[in-house]
Amino acid sequence: MSLARRTLIISAAAATLLLPVLGGEGRAQQGRTLTIAQGFDPQTLWPNGTTASDNLNAGNAIVEALLWNNPATQKIEPMLVESWEPLTSSSMRLHLRKGVTFTNGEPMNADAVVHSFKVFLDPKQTPAYANYAAAIDRVEKIDDATVVVHTKFPYPPFELMLTQVYVTPPAYWASVGLDGFGQKPIGTGPFKLTEWVKDNRVVMDRNPNYWGKGPTGIDRVVWRPVPDDTARVAGFTTGEFDVATNIPIAAIDEINAQPDRRVIETPSYRIFQLILSSLEEHPSPLKDKRVRQAVNYAIDKTAIIKNLFAGRAFALNGQLLRKEQLGYDPGLKDYPYDPAKAKALLAEAGFPNGLEITFKFPSGRYAQDREVSEAIAGMLAKAGIRTKMVSLEPGEFLRQLRNRELQPMAYLGLAPLDDPDFQMAQYRSTWRYAYVRNADLDALIDAGARETDKAKRAEIYQKISRLMYEEVPVAFLFGGYDFYGVSKALDGFVPRGDQRFFLHNVTLKR
Repeated sequence: MSLARRTLIISAAAATLLLPVLGGEGRAQQGRTLTIAQGFDPQTLWPNGTTASDNLNAGNAIVEALLWNNPATQKIEPMLVESWEPLTSSSMRLHLRKGVTFTNGEPMNADAVVHSFKVFLDPKQTPAYANYAAAIDRVEKIDDATVVVHTKFPYPPFELMLTQVYVTPPAYWASVGLDGFGQKPIGTGPFKLTEWVKDNRVVMDRNPNYWGKGPTGIDRVVWRPVPDDTARVAGFTTGEFDVATNIPIAAIDEINAQPDRRVIETPSYRIFQLILSSLEEHPSPLKDKRVRQAVNYAIDKTAIIKNLFAGRAFALNGQLLRKEQLGYDPGLKDYPYDPAKAKALLAEAGFPNGLEITFKFPSGRYAQDREVSEAIAGMLAKAGIRTKMVSLEPGEFLRQLRNRELQPMAYLGLAPLDDPDFQMAQYRSTWRYAYVRNADLDALIDAGARETDKAKRAEIYQKISRLMYEEVPVAFLFGGYDFYGVSKALDGFVPRGDQRFFLHNVTLKR
């Protein structure tokens, strides 16, 4: 059986397995309920508590940001900030919406925004957004409806950074704390939390006092964690779900053949790679650059793209920026598939008989993550790199990522906001996801964040890409597309390249 066909077999048995989990309230068939199947249960519903899309998509239906990057228009648009203008090269004045309240009655005003920035800037409370917050110097209240945000230096992605600041009610936050807020959030969004049954469902009901238009035809949203690809597709095709994320390639044609189902294909920001830790505290053969190079030579990326993704993925060309991004280097090319070269490098590094290494990978975090990891392991074995495979469920995978425990080697896909600073800052030695420590790389990353001249900034990111190609802190794999199963009864569903989607402009017709 081919790799592509192995990825998914939809069966009646899989649909039957769903019934105990999906019984009772929250079925997609009940009236004005929208049911969404994702890979895992949220760990928190506070959007600034995480960067994982399954958490964020649920959380931002309740808690809203200052601005948002609208995937339908591909523009940064108002959310809780009604308008804004730069005062200097390093300050921005924000005019807040008036008359907006949180669902507990607290006002959404300058005090709430200043409070939210204080939390955002605290690396102990908001470590997931430390890279985004690093440029901010201070925030000052002008009046109840106006604040000014000052950065430490002119910062090119200023507005994009503001899309990541979520506004929370100060009094409620003080009463429940960070952890309590994540489990029972209060926001200004189109929905409010009704019920959360861990590992089964998150239920949200419409906010009757929502300040904006909100979605049409939806009174309730139910979020279901369904980590297994086969079960998620089976539930979608049988009508249990209106939306299903991470649809495997092998299921696309069958879904599109149904009269009431379709697959939406979105070019993804997510860049897939293998972590190859060279940190001193992670002793392994990967500390030798020749071994890291050998891993790159040992993987046939073209075969993975062809057989597992049916061509619906793209080569990285030896770098972590996409062709559409500022700083992409057209002169770089992928490490070619060359098992003989890989074996020679291993021998040079002192491993003439190959080596054994632990290889961690998620199961249910990304579409076909297990199949891709198993294919990579088979390719590595042919070059003499024998892997001890460790499968991690999504929550444990994310925990290990946050704590730099995904070592010495792991399969990872990162999808930051669409700016080269947010992509490259993930490899700065101080960042919690970084499995490389290189002073020259750190200096270039810092320079890119401060350079306002577009051409000079592009040159900096090309230098970063060339340095990373040489030092190989990762195995460069592929980028691709995100696939969403969506009921034809749902209009206006437009996902973003970072796997984020919003319910504000959708319409459910039934």
